[in-house]
Amino acid sequence: MGSLPELTERARPLDPRPAARTISDPHRHRACVAQLPVSTIYKKEWPWRKPKGPIRTPGFPANRRRDSATSSVGAASVRRLITRQPPKVPKAVVRRFTLLCVASGLCSTALLPFTAFAGAEAGAIPLAIMHAAAAIVAPFSPLILQKTGPRLIVTVAYVLVCVLLSAHTVAMPLSVLLLLYGICGVTLSPMSLALTVSATSLAQTAGDECRQKIALRRALRGLRASQDLGLVFGSLLLGGALMIWPEDLSVLEVSSVAENVSMPRLPPLEDYYLEDDYEEHTCGAAGCPQIRMVSGGAGLSGSGRRALAAGWAALALAGAALSAVGANAAAAPPDSKASRRDPRATLAAPMGLFIGLQQGFIYTSYMKWYGVCVGGWGGAWRALCGAGALQALAAATLSMAAARAGGAGRALAAGGGAAHGSLLLALLRWRAARSDLALPAVAAAAWGACAALWDVLQSGLCVGGPGWRGPWSLTLAARHAGLALACAARRVLCVRAQLAGLALTFAAALASHVALDLRQRRADARRS
Repeated sequence: MGSLPELTERARPLDPRPAARTISDPHRHRACVAQLPVSTIYKKEWPWRKPKGPIRTPGFPANRRRDSATSSVGAASVRRLITRQPPKVPKAVVRRFTLLCVASGLCSTALLPFTAFAGAEAGAIPLAIMHAAAAIVAPFSPLILQKTGPRLIVTVAYVLVCVLLSAHTVAMPLSVLLLLYGICGVTLSPMSLALTVSATSLAQTAGDECRQKIALRRALRGLRASQDLGLVFGSLLLGGALMIWPEDLSVLEVSSVAENVSMPRLPPLEDYYLEDDYEEHTCGAAGCPQIRMVSGGAGLSGSGRRALAAGWAALALAGAALSAVGANAAAAPPDSKASRRDPRATLAAPMGLFIGLQQGFIYTSYMKWYGVCVGGWGGAWRALCGAGALQALAAATLSMAAARAGGAGRALAAGGGAAHGSLLLALLRWRAARSDLALPAVAAAAWGACAALWDVLQSGLCVGGPGWRGPWSLTLAARHAGLALACAARRVLCVRAQLAGLALTFAAALASHVALDLRQRRADARRS
């Protein structure tokens, strides 16, 4: 018989899993199921001990690696955009626009002093015809510019100015001269629009919208500076001609002057400046009789006038040559149609009319009454030179001030309105006299600064943006209409009547300008 099993020994249940072999370690009361490699035991890196170094994470999958690379490329592109320099205007475009500015300055050197010289003399009616023709053609200037291009328009305009000035060097019938004035006036408005379009074309190559506005302001500032400096240089040429070719006063005979329309006869020459109210009794071109003898300043002789006109004509011809090189030959692209209710088409016209009226008043009646009548042509060209110099300085500084954000434009308009109103009031009360030789130049300089302010503010509101050519052409029409009216008033109205008309027009112009400024600011706020 076999032996019986030990009854005291308990039978162990069978484990279906294979027995796990325990590993003996210093902590032998613990058992680790997983077998540790020998290298881990050798390096004493126990899994229950806290690792001293950083925990190594397993490698990322391929898709996460691609996402990380993509984000790195995006971050690098953003950094490049931040550190990238803004696009610069091409040097060729800047060079050509600079030549165009120089050409505009040369033509202004010839045309603006000639306008003042002819307006103070007996040439107000031809000037009125010229600017009336410019006012009639101005609304059609965008279409003319689109068909021909800036280069042809500017070059033809400067050539016609040269022809007009050359016609004054020879004996020319009055009918032919009037025809030349009218033909020259036809090209003035398209020429002004072509210059402004050239400035906007330069600004469009500057980059984003903000940089385009900055480039446009700088381009317009350059055009204004060239024209104002041209007025200064032309006045200096007039002063030099007066010193080189003075008129011989000894051979002048005292000629009888036509009777005044408001007086039965004029006062004697010796009592002319002793009477306080002589200005109130003298109207239009009948005022200031015997200019050469009363003022004591010699005018230009016949040879001096011909030489001066020839010099101005040569400068206009040089401007035409430079404009043929610098202006853009391609036709201007069609402008986007502006809204029929565009406020710039209606609210800018009163200010444009006032700008033309005050410019025509300075070139005609002011140069006559407060320049030639007081100090002769020697004082007149100094007043004209001072007006051009301060106008150039004011246009540059006020353009930079108006570019600032906030209510800078409205503050400038308020200050300019107060200054120009005070100047009009002073001229209404001030009687020109030979003892006040400095006041004509000071008043002309102050008037030039005010004129620069209105030009800067109006062009800042009207030039640029979609569909600006049509409203700006109407503004040019109003400016030339004001010039024509001022030149015509030189012959028929007293100085006091002209100043009163300027004051009324200025009040309406200032109100319309403020309304336009508010409309433009509201439109910009809605777009933003």
